[in-house]
Amino acid sequence: MPRVIENKEKVIENGDRVIENEEKVIEKLIEKLIEKSTNNGDKLTENRIAILRAITEDPYTTKTELSEIIGISTTAISANIEYMRGKYIRRVGPDKGGFWEIIK
Repeated sequence: MPRVIENKEKVIENGDRVIENEEKVIEKLIEKLIEKSTNNGDKLTENRIAILRAITEDPYTTKTELSEIIGISTTAISANIEYMRGKYIRRVGPDKGGFWEIIK
């Protein structure tokens, strides 16, 4: 039992390790979504993948913030979100105060 606690403390002390694990989880999720899109006959473009990554990192991000992060217009963000809505992402809660959820 002390080993588990000791390992948790090491992970907490070493923030890089926590971030590295989180990045691996995000990458695996993105890979699964790309595989899902291929199986469905859809194509996830680079912009759509970037949107999924940004939403995974911060589910409360806004379309304006996504536009700034990815470097495309808010209109293009909206069009890409509408394409993915119901297949890969869904909105939980209201437009203001809600968040994005990845559909696995």
